[in-house]
This record gives sequence, structure tokens and C-alpha cells, in this order.
Amino acid sequence: MMENYDFLAFKSRMQINTPSFSYIRPMIRLIFALILSFCFIACRNPKLTERTKVTLTPSTNKLPDSNKIDTAYKPLTIKIGHADSIRIKRVYFDHKDYDRYHEAIFLNDKQIYLDTTHYFIYESKYNRVIKSKDKVLLFLENDGRPNFNFITAYSISKDNKVTFIADCVYNDKNQGGGPAPFTDIDHDGFLEYGGFDINEVPEHPDSIYYNPSEFYEIRNGIVKFDSLLAKKADIKENGVYLSNFMDQNGNCCKVIKKPKR
Repeated sequence: MMENYDFLAFKSRMQINTPSFSYIRPMIRLIFALILSFCFIACRNPKLTERTKVTLTPSTNKLPDSNKIDTAYKPLTIKIGHADSIRIKRVYFDHKDYDRYHEAIFLNDKQIYLDTTHYFIYESKYNRVIKSKDKVLLFLENDGRPNFNFITAYSISKDNKVTFIADCVYNDKNQGGGPAPFTDIDHDGFLEYGGFDINEVPEHPDSIYYNPSEFYEIRNGIVKFDSLLAKKADIKENGVYLSNFMDQNGNCCKVIKKPKR
């Protein structure tokens, strides 16, 4: 009986001094929760790293180098009196590609204008300067293919400011017939230039497309549209004058009855 009593007493002490599983589990949960909280805080506040510096490359888009010229052509020089001169030469984008260029206008070797839309004919007999009323008027022939060639007019002021005036087709014995540019076409004492461009032929033989003319007059240092001369020329060419010659779709030009010649 004594052995049984001792064994029961020992078992009772073990139950008092040894924690039960029900007591250990909450402790484990608490420790696990603390570990998760620490990880969460650490993830929300990562150490800032140094940002990578980006070096921007400067843009290479700039005006073409006016020193790059094609030796296969000769720049155009037009004298203005005894001391001054206008010089026209090409400005290339690529020294190896002579088809890509703009046209630079120089006054006494100083570039004063860069034309990005025209292609001048350097050997044209119609390239010229007309000086009047403290203004310099510059006229240059352009390649108009597949249509007729045309003349571009600019004005150059005292402070060397270049202003584009107009493009205008012209006629002479080599393209379209009619009076040559820079002559007194309507006999009013002033020089004019202009004419008719190439016109399409409609399918019906008794009809034509209205062909409008364009003329400019040079008077007292000013180049202006000569509406009176254009009207007279239109009537002569078309048999009628139309102030609105566009068709219903906004295209040039209306189909009219073929005039009697």
C-alpha cells in the first residue's frame, strides 16, 4: 500500500510542476504572432536603395551643316549693285546623300534664310533680283514636275529679313506658250509674270476643265496678285470667267463647255 501511495504522490507533483499542453499552445501562438509582426514591419519599411542615374543624350536634330556642299553643282550668285550679292547654295542633311537638302540664301556670305520646301533651278535665266523702294525682291525658278516649273518670290528688307511672297507658275515658248516672265504683259507700264499650268482633258470631247490663270505684278517694290490680268487671260483661255472654279468636292476644276476657237 505504501508503494501505491508514493507513486500517486509523485504523479501528483508532476501534474503540478509540469505545464500542460493547454498552457503551452497559447505561448507558441504569441511567439509566432510576434515573429509575423516583425516581418510585416520590416517588409513595409525596406531600406531605400540609391536610384540609378539616367544620362540624357543631347538631341542631334539641328539645322543641316551649310558647309557640306555637292561639288557636282555650282552655287548661284546674283549681284545687287556693285557691292552686294545674293548667294544660293544647298544645305545637306547627309554628305553622302545629295538628294536630301534645303536651300540656303546668303547675303554677302551671311546666311539669312533657309528654305525647306523648294528646289531651285540654278541655271535658270529667270533667277534675278529687282531692287526698288529700299527693298530687294528675289525671284527663283523651281522644278515643278510633273507640272510646269514655277517662280518663287521673296522680299528682303533693310534688316536682312527674308519674307516668302508667293509661288506662281509661268508660261513662255517652252512651257505653255504665252508671254515670258518679267515683261509688261498687259501693257500697263509694269512687269508681270504668270500664266496657266498643265490641265487635264475630260472624257467628253465637247467639254474642258476650267483652267484658272495666275499672274503677279511688280510695282514700287511690291509683288501682288494681278486680278485684272488673270480675269482677262481666263476669259481668253476658257471662254468664260469663273470666280469659283472648284467643283462640288472642292477639287480643281469644274467641267465647262469647250469654247469655240
